[in-house]
Amino acid sequence: MRSTQVHALTLLVAVAIGLYSISPPTLVDYKHLIASLLAPAIHFEVDPAFNVSACKAAAAPHLSNTTFVRGFHVLCLAATANNTIQGLVYEDGVLGYPSYYTTARDIHELLRALPRSSFEDVDDVQWKQPPQFYAPDGELLTIIDQLLDYNIVYLFEGGQFIWPGLCVGHRRVVPDLPGLGDVVLETLSMQPLVLAVDRFLHNDEIDAIVELALPHLAASTVKLQDGDEDKPASEWRTSSQYFLPSTESPILAQIDDRVEALVKVHKTHQEPVQVLRYEKTQKYDHHTDYFDANMYDNSPEFQEYLHHGFKNRMITVFWYMSDVADGGHTAFPRAGGRPQPDSMTDCTKGLLVAPKKGKVIVFYSMLPDGSLDPMSLHGGCPVRDGVKYSGNKWVWNKPR
Repeated sequence: MRSTQVHALTLLVAVAIGLYSISPPTLVDYKHLIASLLAPAIHFEVDPAFNVSACKAAAAPHLSNTTFVRGFHVLCLAATANNTIQGLVYEDGVLGYPSYYTTARDIHELLRALPRSSFEDVDDVQWKQPPQFYAPDGELLTIIDQLLDYNIVYLFEGGQFIWPGLCVGHRRVVPDLPGLGDVVLETLSMQPLVLAVDRFLHNDEIDAIVELALPHLAASTVKLQDGDEDKPASEWRTSSQYFLPSTESPILAQIDDRVEALVKVHKTHQEPVQVLRYEKTQKYDHHTDYFDANMYDNSPEFQEYLHHGFKNRMITVFWYMSDVADGGHTAFPRAGGRPQPDSMTDCTKGLLVAPKKGKVIVFYSMLPDGSLDPMSLHGGCPVRDGVKYSGNKWVWNKPR
């Protein structure tokens, strides 16, 4: 622990001893005092090019005041006259007191200067993706001059861009999606991260997709984990499905481009869309879309395909291709930090997203540090009236 933090904690204890004698209005002042004592200090001479107050103000709109996001960091940086970089970093994307750094004008030196030892502590260099810098609009930044073109940049330890959710209800415009134009991306949940675009697919696109898939629909399958090899998929899932190749129609190819533009991950990371039909009473019990490599010890080839846990489904872009009179919601039972549910069929708790034709939800199965997110547990609730057509467009953290 840093010596300044030790001194601050000592004072914190002393302050706490006297709190019983302090009137309530004064307690607020003491909270601010304690927070400022714990704030990291600037341990170098600040260059005039590094405007600390302006940096803090510029970073604030990119930070959450509710949720720590492991592996996501927000940086402000400035080039100095003596060919160095000075700046600040908010770790885990949360509003608070930043850490400060100064370093040579080099992207690798910048990484080493940041207060995260895990960058160089990689268990398996062969498989793990390196951390990467991105502009707030999702552009990958690979050289220091690119970073300096922006006042604010993002760092993702897992190497892939993930939209910061910021807070439930936050809305941002994502411009110029192919065949669609500007869309509004709304945060439905921070934990797990679930976003939504109200109108992503046109009706004629939906009609073409359903028409192409209908002749091929068959009982849905699941990838069975160790110990479940002899169980039928219908024990968990009762829908019909078909993986529709994008080569089947220019419409699908354009939607692939649209998905890429929405999530800012190259389309070579995408699977073909899995078209789904849920008829009355059909459902899919709570599950995760990622593959836990530890659950496939009996399938060494599949573990190899998963790069021993470092390659996986990162994003699900879930298409709603019909309205449903009753039921058919997508349930996230752990939304808001809830514990693992007792029942994998319970559709009464957490976040429930109703089917709406043309809408998509975007949810993340991996955290920005590249680890799997068990909070992304979700399920397809039973359809009580009508037919639900939908689609899974899975995006991996590495090319397919």
